[in-house]
Amino acid sequence: MRIARATLWQVLCIASVWSSPQASPAQVGGTASSAVRAAVSTCAKECHQDIINHPVMHSVSRERCDACHVQGNAKQHRFSFIVAKDQLCVRCHAVPHEGVMHAPVQQGRCLECHDPHGSDHPRSLIADPQRALCVKCHTQEFPPSQFVHGPVAVGACIVCHKPHSSKEPGLLVKDSRSLCLTCHAEVQTEGQREGHVHGALEQGCTSCHDPHASAHKFQLRERSPELCMKCHQAHFDKLTAAPAHVHGAIQEPDGCLGCHQPHSSQLAGLQRGSQPGICLSCHNRPVQTAAGGTIPDMARLLEENPDHHGPIRDGNCTACHEPHAGENFRLLKEEYPAEFYAPFAIESFRLCFRCHIPDLVLSASGSGLTEFRDGDRNLHHVHVNRDKGRTCRSCHEVHASKQPSHIRESVPFGAANWKLPLNYKKTPEGGSCMPGCHEVRRYSRSPPVSGSAAASPSPDESPDARRPDKGP
Repeated sequence: MRIARATLWQVLCIASVWSSPQASPAQVGGTASSAVRAAVSTCAKECHQDIINHPVMHSVSRERCDACHVQGNAKQHRFSFIVAKDQLCVRCHAVPHEGVMHAPVQQGRCLECHDPHGSDHPRSLIADPQRALCVKCHTQEFPPSQFVHGPVAVGACIVCHKPHSSKEPGLLVKDSRSLCLTCHAEVQTEGQREGHVHGALEQGCTSCHDPHASAHKFQLRERSPELCMKCHQAHFDKLTAAPAHVHGAIQEPDGCLGCHQPHSSQLAGLQRGSQPGICLSCHNRPVQTAAGGTIPDMARLLEENPDHHGPIRDGNCTACHEPHAGENFRLLKEEYPAEFYAPFAIESFRLCFRCHIPDLVLSASGSGLTEFRDGDRNLHHVHVNRDKGRTCRSCHEVHASKQPSHIRESVPFGAANWKLPLNYKKTPEGGSCMPGCHEVRRYSRSPPVSGSAAASPSPDESPDARRPDKGP
């Protein structure tokens, strides 16, 4: 027999006597317990059917209405909570305080996330936790972005965040670095295996990466080089403020990352790869310089010319070139004549003399210094140490050649840069050359070609005296 409404609320008033956690229906007698169960059933079936028709139910809403509600005005069918609303949930659901509390939890606003009776979602959440729940309050933290972190994209906020309380800032499930490495273990592997680690890692991953979403690849907070400049601006300004020549690579978008690893590397300076390979990743095609010149396709040049200059064999392009900026043309580390023909001065060849001893051109005697001599006569001294001396590249390719000792096959001549063949030939005791501007000239270490004009052309016989002073 159905209980009348007035009788129902009277039963609830009686039931409220044992509604505290210290008492239960079983403890107040079987008759009262049966009456309460009837009351719960009647509340739901007569007026509040929506309460019990959820896939996920709050357990007490199936058992005891009076666990949370107490009769108020019976005639107006009003009720109140048995305690203050912000204290209601914690009567049963004690949430440990770990140091950082989610604001709704701290303020007792549990119902902003949970339905007190039932829901279509796990844990009686009021909305789909993978789509709508967190962004209900955190909309400003998730603006539309091109690059979205995987957990954010699928709404898995609790992969990284605790919903109630945490020891870590931002309610993280663990410290930020350990948390990132949970998925990005390859970064940890790099740091353990390789000897050079980016100092920014000590500041945490989120110093460079947005953990949620960004307009930049890898959720970077800014694009390189702007991001890099947040820490390296002073060093960058020091490198680029005064020098006349700046490496084009660092002026490109993401230029820093073209040469440097962002986390760690086996190589000094966090280089992304060994030289010359890393350099050839850009210099595998002709490159136009700011001054209007052209740097040739270095990858092709090295591939087609097997006799490589020592620094290239050693994988050390930066032995001669500044990687960022410098005062000298072609970003050379020291002075070197830009002209094909130039008066000799020891200061003008500082670059070469970083490795080669100056006596190669200063000493008239070549014994013990060089194989390019006629008997004892140092032919480097003859060619270079003159008022109108030939620079090193008059005879040598500075990167690579098909000839031994990097001897070049031809030299440029005139405004049109005609290629005049050197016709160099090596012999067991010396060699010979015959550029397009003079007859064949020979030298021999033993026996010398003594007294021969072929071995040491005089200024009057020099091809320089018979042609205009033009070079590349």
